[in-house]
Amino acid sequence: MENIGIVTDTTSDIPEELVSKYKIRVVPLYIGFGGKLHREGKEITSSEVYKKLEAGVKIYTSTPSVGDFVDVYRDLIERQKKTLIYSIHVSSKLSATSNAADQAKKFFPQAKIKVIDSKTSTISLGFIVLETARAAGRGECEERIASIIDYMIRKNRMFATFENFEYLFRGGRAPFLGKFLSRSIRLKPIITIGSNGKVKLKKFVKNKRNSINELYRQIRKDSFDPFSTVKKKIGIFYGTDINPALELKKMIEEDNKIKIDELILTEITTIMGTHTGPGIWGVSSCPVVSK
Repeated sequence: MENIGIVTDTTSDIPEELVSKYKIRVVPLYIGFGGKLHREGKEITSSEVYKKLEAGVKIYTSTPSVGDFVDVYRDLIERQKKTLIYSIHVSSKLSATSNAADQAKKFFPQAKIKVIDSKTSTISLGFIVLETARAAGRGECEERIASIIDYMIRKNRMFATFENFEYLFRGGRAPFLGKFLSRSIRLKPIITIGSNGKVKLKKFVKNKRNSINELYRQIRKDSFDPFSTVKKKIGIFYGTDINPALELKKMIEEDNKIKIDELILTEITTIMGTHTGPGIWGVSSCPVVSK
């Protein structure tokens, strides 16, 4: 991996210890209010943002600048002598982050920089980034790494539910909820990210208890084959309340039909929480890529 750099953004929700272990460069998105932008995870905390949301402060988000990516790429190429960079980012249907990365790579025409639209977000994106770093660490060739990335983009699944759908609807990431306004107020939506990278409605359930059960059911439903040896990478993410996430984790770990290769429990980044509200729980899964 000496000559390969791995870059992502803060929506990937990769725990800090894994970021450090695999030397992943994480480019922050921005949170804005009061006429000033703050780098996520660097200049403002999640609790500060959520307090402002609850107080009714209008908060907006912004992608990393082209200059932010230029600085990271320049450091990797000129100082760390990387000859190949994988820059893997949140769905282009949710953010213009990958577009900024694409613009930045034009400043380095002699370098090999592969900007990849993951078509997903949160720890689903995180797993794609981690497996790319691990494949590079094993010395896999470019063709094999490209195959791993493509497989994980196609095979990953993500489902989430919300305490309050207001933030998601207001932020414009799920305009379809407007069609179900009365039902959304009474029921809990389960959303997913489709193969095109857009948020879509999976179904409605009656209450919070049922929504957590439905997240578990979505992970379990393709784990019934008793002869299958395929293990899964499973990510569980949450906003301000870890307890439903811990409950979901326990349900998954105690189910012997779900074969787990790796399970990551992670707090969702503030950027995502700004659009979904602090009351969010979700789960991601992907079959393990055969080595």
